[in-house]
Amino acid sequence: MFGNKTKKKIQKEVENLFHEIQINLENNYKDLAISARKQAEIRLEEMRKNHELSEKEYQKWKKTLDEYTEKMIGYHH
Repeated sequence: MFGNKTKKKIQKEVENLFHEIQINLENNYKDLAISARKQAEIRLEEMRKNHELSEKEYQKWKKTLDEYTEKMIGYHH
């Protein structure tokens, strides 16, 4: 389906999305964390729809996203 370089590029992109959420949470940048979480959610869905992530990979990242979402329950934009 996708070459090894493309797969690594996709993996790196997802890791960067989640790294941005984590950095913003650590620095208490609530609005930026909310925005980064939303971007990650949208991009994960795009990758799933375009078959850039396997269902197993998607579920792994979705679980991580859900954990961030739970941490951010009291945050308001």
